[in-house]
Amino acid sequence: MFHKENPDYNRRQVGFYTLEELVPKDHFLRQLEETVDFSVIYDLVEDSYSSDKGRPSLDPVMLVKIPLIQCFYGIRSMRQTIKDIEVNVAYRWFLGLSLDDKVPHFTTYGKNYSRRFAETEVITRIFEHVLNLCLTAGLVDTDEIFIDGTHIKAAANNHKYRRQEVEAQAKWMSEQLEKEIAQDRVTHEKKPLKPAAKGEANTKKMSTTDPDSGWFHKGEHKEVFAYAAQVACDKHGWALAYTVEAGNVHDSQAFPAFAKLEPFHPNYIIADSGYKTPSIAKCLLDQHITPVFPYTRPRGKKGMLRPNDFIYDEHYDVYLCPENQVLSYSTTNRSGYREYKSDPKTCATCPLLKSCTESKTKQKLVTRHIWKGYMEICEEIRHQRGMKERYQHRKETIERLFGTAKEYHNLRYTREIGKPKMRDKVGLTLACLNLKKLVKMRAGRPFYVALIYSFRLLFSKITQQTKRQTSLRASLSSV
Repeated sequence: MFHKENPDYNRRQVGFYTLEELVPKDHFLRQLEETVDFSVIYDLVEDSYSSDKGRPSLDPVMLVKIPLIQCFYGIRSMRQTIKDIEVNVAYRWFLGLSLDDKVPHFTTYGKNYSRRFAETEVITRIFEHVLNLCLTAGLVDTDEIFIDGTHIKAAANNHKYRRQEVEAQAKWMSEQLEKEIAQDRVTHEKKPLKPAAKGEANTKKMSTTDPDSGWFHKGEHKEVFAYAAQVACDKHGWALAYTVEAGNVHDSQAFPAFAKLEPFHPNYIIADSGYKTPSIAKCLLDQHITPVFPYTRPRGKKGMLRPNDFIYDEHYDVYLCPENQVLSYSTTNRSGYREYKSDPKTCATCPLLKSCTESKTKQKLVTRHIWKGYMEICEEIRHQRGMKERYQHRKETIERLFGTAKEYHNLRYTREIGKPKMRDKVGLTLACLNLKKLVKMRAGRPFYVALIYSFRLLFSKITQQTKRQTSLRASLSSV
């Protein structure tokens, strides 16, 4: 039978309801409230408030829950978030507001951040608290840790910039490298290097809108001002640590920030080719951590012999060319590379001269980093059973985490200006991703099952770590 509603009549109906009745029992925010004790926020921000001066403040928990709502539901701005809270019963229930309560102004969170929370690292501590909940529940397996970086477009006009001279950033482990260079030159009976002259400053684009961002250009990507977020996660996709740098900072330069991963005692670090450098390989292997890096194509000019065509003889410390001629040690340069040179007289009559070198002196130069042995161990690890499968799990872990954060949680672009605010945005987003997984797993699995799972992980990890350290010591003894 045809039926027609009367909207005006329904809109004017009066009833007696509570917010508790209007919010569904299985609503996500209900499950979140049952899983997380938000009262811990009071302890985190207590030092930022006066106990006896000024007007009563807004509830600090509400100030944190509002950006959580924005992040969970991918709302594009704080202004739109406040508008949604005004009409969404579930949001009001989560914040503890009645239907008659006035929702805070959209600038409230920004003002409190800049005036009250800027130096307190509240978001960082919230992220750590959420991670501790996941660890306590036995859901995190730190045996394998995946590391990668992603770029986030900054809120900066690409046409508003100035060119500024910036001093070259010191490379990671540069002090240790200088000591080993000096020792290597002494071993080869070479004079110590003179103090390095002050290098020329690099000219870079600096945004006038957001000076903390960096000019990013990679492959066919559009050139933009951006930030680089480096994130570490376990094999189940739980975010473990993060750091934020300017968009023009290379992944290998941002790696030192992951020293905070040491408490997790990982057995394997899986990363892409951006982290495949001698310094990172040495750092991980010295800590008895197995690095898992991908295959990288040999570099070199097309039609010319590549470095892999020259064989290194460790016993005599020389290189052999395809024609079985010797390239002897010459010196160790300031960058940490040993230089091996051929005899120009021999090369002048070599049939491979044109495809070997374009030098006017007809002399071939091959370089070898003093930490090249660690890179060779990484190559041996790459060929071991199961390493290829471990690396392929990146698309199911760290890459999926980035995809979810960008597609559903507004991490593709940012409206924040400044590195501190960007760090808080990334930290809050990753905390939300962990919370979302934790709530869903708690809703579908009893807590005692998680405890049993954590005990199994602990015993398996101890066994695997013992076997792995034994094999690594054998490999390092040959370096």
